[in-house]
Amino acid sequence: MRRVDGDDARQVIEAYVADVVNRGDTYAAERLVADETLRQRVAAFRAAFPDLRVVTKELLAERDLVAGHFIGSGTHLGVFEGCPPTGRPWTASCTAIYRVHAGQIVDFHVTWDHLTLMEQLGCIRRVATVSA
Repeated sequence: MRRVDGDDARQVIEAYVADVVNRGDTYAAERLVADETLRQRVAAFRAAFPDLRVVTKELLAERDLVAGHFIGSGTHLGVFEGCPPTGRPWTASCTAIYRVHAGQIVDFHVTWDHLTLMEQLGCIRRVATVSA
């Protein structure tokens, strides 16, 4: 079994962010993403935010794992998690860990700052808390 090089894995993630996430290229998604759940999540995210733009702030790669910190932005023009389109812009951070094998993403863990995103869309309102 060929050991995956961190530089190769990093290049896959860079191409994924540029082509799949930012451009919505479905051909690139089939080529770069083996995990069907990830393909579906990106497609749903892009349907809600057709002008989605993700900027990579940090990428760390070792063997077949790539960890990243990203800043995303877009305009809410489609249904997102049950919230109808508001036309509002948003900006939020994201952290992710991807596993790459044979030039494709085979596993992932992605966490967006959903609270900030949903607040900016006007879909939820943060309740003030009082500390003791």
